Formats: sequence, structure tokens, C-alpha cells
Amino acid sequence: MKRYFLVKEYFGSRLYDSLKKSEFYLNETETVKIKEILAEQFNEINQPRVGQMSAPLKISMNLTKLCNLRCKQCFSNSGVKLEKELTTKDMYKLFDAMYENGTFFICLGGGEPLTRKDLLDILKYGKSKQLAISIVSNGLLLNKELIEKLNEMNLDYFWVSFEGLKENHEYLRGAGTFDKTLKSLELLKKFYKGKTALRMSINKRNLGDVSSLIKIAENYNIDLIRFTPLLDFGRAKGLDITIDQDQYIRFLDDIKKIKSKVKIVYPNMPINNKIWVGTNGFGCHCGKEAIWIDEVGNCSPCIFWGEKYNIGNIKQDSYVKIWEKSLNASNIAGNKVCLSCKNYLSCRGGCRARSLFLLKNLDDVDPLCPLKKNKQS
Repeated sequence: MKRYFLVKEYFGSRLYDSLKKSEFYLNETETVKIKEILAEQFNEINQPRVGQMSAPLKISMNLTKLCNLRCKQCFSNSGVKLEKELTTKDMYKLFDAMYENGTFFICLGGGEPLTRKDLLDILKYGKSKQLAISIVSNGLLLNKELIEKLNEMNLDYFWVSFEGLKENHEYLRGAGTFDKTLKSLELLKKFYKGKTALRMSINKRNLGDVSSLIKIAENYNIDLIRFTPLLDFGRAKGLDITIDQDQYIRFLDDIKKIKSKVKIVYPNMPINNKIWVGTNGFGCHCGKEAIWIDEVGNCSPCIFWGEKYNIGNIKQDSYVKIWEKSLNASNIAGNKVCLSCKNYLSCRGGCRARSLFLLKNLDDVDPLCPLKKNKQS
């Protein structure tokens, strides 16, 4: 089994290291050199598109609707399993298509993915296809035995969702969940051998908990923590806790000042390694670099774009056709304000879901634009 995959792209190529679960982006000259260095000890996928990615770089996925919690902010309204959720064989078929077309990263969420009885079988098959698989969990179903089995799967990251300190975490996720989540982090620290991460949906209530959550991450030897603004979507609709533009700007200013041994990821971070940025179209990565798949197989450029932007179903439609439709759906002209902005190559116009959700237009300025160039300023 060859360790490396070289995927031809319009800007050069992508080099995926299946051992380290990492991907590197090379221009034409670098591509020629790496081929010489690897001496054909790599798998080559050669199906480039003009000015577009040959395949999604990443898939985000709801593996099930079933969940052991009923979180107030859940964007997928999870709780009860659906009748026609993707089967084990459906997942195998998806992994086959990813392997054949050069998509190596997939993040499995829910619902709660740990409720799936076939999860270990799914992960084992994904491992055989050399994929980088991450899991997003609330962590409450973890135990030593399960963690030791997960150690065998060579996951990319095991993510735990956290919503701040006890009051704010339990406001959204339920009484008793804060201490239980800490116990899960302790189990991961003690028994898990892979990389761990926390994710927090920032809102009006928990903005003041950010630095404390980073300290929690440090205490439990977490590798990475990601912050994203909560959208007024799913069960979060009507909670009236989404942050406004000024709060978002203050958050960005504050987070940039925090130094930590934990890698901190937040929106509007400078893009350094994506050499194609600015040449493959306007807008965020949704639809042009990544797609979303729900628990019954429906695909979209972004789950927050809504059913109107459904681009197919992996049970009936080919992987290639789904990707073609995704590229078409995300082919956004771009507005003059963003395209003429000096920060465009860093933010690429910001979140298209927020523009669609709040301004009813995929092509508008992000309502949370940190430079306040949006129409709401």
C-alpha cells in the first residue's frame, strides 16, 4: 500500500500523506520535483478541472439523527433516528468514491455518531481506504473500552463539543452535562492516543468563557480548539443569542491576543497554505472545496444553505455528478465591495451562509464583516 497520493489540480497538485493525515498544495514546478523525489512510490489521480478543484477536499457529514442529548442550539434538530439513514454499505460506497476521486478528509457528526452500532466497522473500512476521518461528539458515551477501540482506527481528530463554563454549557446542553463532559475529557487524556479537539459555537452568553475554555483545553492536553459563531438555524432559531457584528469584532480582537500551547482556530484567520485562493471563485470554501452530506445521503454545498441547494443524494447519484452540481451551485459572481477589498484573499468574502440567511443573498457582504463593509453597518 502506497503512503502518498498525488492529485492533479489546475494550479499544480495536492499531495496527501496518508500516514500523517496531512495534505500539501504544490504548484507545477513543485509537482515535478515531488514526483522525482517520490520516484513513483505514490498513487496518482489525474482528472483536473480548469479553475476548479477536481474533487472536494473535505466532506462534513451527519452520520445519524439519533442523539442522547437535546441541545437547544442543535442546527440539525437531532434526537430521534430516521428510518432511511445511510447504511453501513452506503458508507463503504462513499469511502470508495472518495478514495477513487481524491477526497481524503471526512468529519462525522450527528446527532451523536457514537450511537451508531456500526461505527467501528465504518471507521475500519475508512482506515483501509487511507482516509483521514474525524469524529464530532458530545463525548458523553465515551468509556475506556471504546477509546481503546478508537485508538486502533487512526483517526485524524476526535472532537468534543463544548459551550463554555458550566452555566452556559448546561443552558444549551442540559443539566449535568458539564461535569460529564469534563469526565470524558479526562478519559481521553488518560487513554486516547490520537489528536483531540474542542469546538465551541460562540454566542452572546458564552463570549466571556472563551479564555476559560482555552485553559480547560490546556489542562486536558487538547491539541486544537475551534470557535465559530452560532447561526440562528435549527433549534437555535428564536433563542436570540447569536452575536452581532460589534461582538464578533471584539471576539476576533481578543482571540488574536491569546497565547496558548493549544492550537486556536477561529474565523477570518489568514490563509497561508491555499495557493489557489483567489483563482477558484468568490466566497468561502463551501461548495468549491467542501460539501455536506446529511444522514439520509442528501448533499449540499453547505447545510446552512437549506434544501433549495440540494445537489443530489449519494445513494442514487454519482460522486462526480454531485461535485459538478456543487461547483455550479457555488459559482458566485462576487460583490464589488468584497472583490475590491484588500483583505479579500484572507477572508474570500466571508461566510456565504450568513449572507444568505440574514440578507437573502449568497452574493452579499458577510453581515459579520470585521471591517464593517456590509450593508448593515
